[in-house]
Amino acid sequence: MLRDRTSTTALGRTDASVIVVDTIAAALAAPQLGTLRKRGRRVAVLALMDDGALRLARHADLVIAASAALARDLKRCIPASRIAVVRPGREALPAEAASANGKLRILCVANWSPTKGVHRVLEASASIPGAFVDLVGDEPDARYAARVRRIAMRLAKRARIRGVLRGAALRRRYAMASIFALPSTRESYGMAVAEALVHGLPVVACDIAATREVTGGAAVLVPVGDAGAFREALRDLAGNERRRAELGRKARARARRLPTWVEMEVGILQALEGLLQRD
Repeated sequence: MLRDRTSTTALGRTDASVIVVDTIAAALAAPQLGTLRKRGRRVAVLALMDDGALRLARHADLVIAASAALARDLKRCIPASRIAVVRPGREALPAEAASANGKLRILCVANWSPTKGVHRVLEASASIPGAFVDLVGDEPDARYAARVRRIAMRLAKRARIRGVLRGAALRRRYAMASIFALPSTRESYGMAVAEALVHGLPVVACDIAATREVTGGAAVLVPVGDAGAFREALRDLAGNERRRAELGRKARARARRLPTWVEMEVGILQALEGLLQRD
């Protein structure tokens, strides 16, 4: 794994026949890839997010894209023959559907950035009496984080900032939620949305290609950038328990059709085997 200049130097000296690079390492790896390919090394990019994907793809023999939506974007710049789609895996479905323990809890799991629209979740929730909001995620953008916190303060005890959660702590937030809300305008796949489906949560999100691909009709999707439509969709769902239950059932049914982690691993291995077999 590339972490610093030392590991970058090691990459440049590797004698491996195939090198797999995750998009998270794009800044460190990209300058090395052209030279490696000239030395006969084959490069595969694991594009789990769009940031850095195109930069790496230009120097890759194979790009394993996390979604068909991301693959379509990449096809504008590289041949389709160099792209394989392998969707991320999902966790096992819980034995029981999600339960909010009598409270209306709206969950948003996302790193705080303007494209994720975390502030819109808070603004919309402010118009829903009795709704509690849980925000889970990192705060990489200090200026935007300050904006989100100002809005959260208006909801007082109805908004809780949970920070970064993983494992059992994160699963607990999903299990206690009534609705999952994420008005993101940019996704390469949508892991948080997929996790919401696994937990049988009704989802309100923006109508973008990657989210359509993950939810497969099992969510309420609103036009990108339409804050009013998002607010109304969230408020309508919050006030309709029967509709929430219906969407929850659809969510779990959709989750069953999403690939497991084992299926993802098999897909990646098959794509790499195909690369090795090329003349």
